[in-house]
Amino acid sequence: MPREKPAQRDPGLLWPLLLSAAVVLVIAVGIAVRPGGGEEEAATGTAAAGDADGLRELGESLARRDADDPTALGDPDAPVVLIAYSDYQCPFCAAWVADTQPELVERYVDSGDLRIEWREFPYKGEASRIMAVGARAAAEQDAFWDYHEAVYAAHEDFKGVDAAEVGQRLAGIAADEGLDAERFTADLDRDDLAAQVEEDFAEGQGVGVSGTPAFLINGRPVIGAQPLEVFTGAVDTALAAEG
Repeated sequence: MPREKPAQRDPGLLWPLLLSAAVVLVIAVGIAVRPGGGEEEAATGTAAAGDADGLRELGESLARRDADDPTALGDPDAPVVLIAYSDYQCPFCAAWVADTQPELVERYVDSGDLRIEWREFPYKGEASRIMAVGARAAAEQDAFWDYHEAVYAAHEDFKGVDAAEVGQRLAGIAADEGLDAERFTADLDRDDLAAQVEEDFAEGQGVGVSGTPAFLINGRPVIGAQPLEVFTGAVDTALAAEG
């Protein structure tokens, strides 16, 4: 049976829950984890039991579970939803896409236990915004995930590139991936696609995301490109809670 989606909550009320859970995660292992990824030890603690229901409700209020969403992988009714907030210029995001995403897909998405929903969080400036709109333009040609992997793989090629040149380079990647490059380039200027990116960005800001990558796994935060074991542990914990 399809899951009933809870009523949307005021985003201004979501961040205190998210922050309290993240603080518990950090205190549980005595370390600091910063949004950009980096060299800190992985946080492997769990949120306090009293926060569990609130975090689960938070996760379900943000999960879109749209079967036609081209920016999502997995069963819309999967028991666990991982929401990822990411910037295409973020090297830690690129590392997560290359190393962790495929493992999660193989272990959990393919079995129907996990759904991954992508959110654009282009906080690094205009070039990032164009790249995020490019992801939506690729989605218009049913090629979001091809674009996603190709652009993250080439993220070093965009360092220091002027925003005016970004679109040209993206069109080249689109062509290499078999997209209609002319249509792709035209779609970069579509206001509706830019609005979709802004919606993702505003959602992330509403729950307190300030850097990338940032993740919610059934509402529980994982901040930064943590080791694979942190994500598998969080998914396994969420699956156990779902019974």
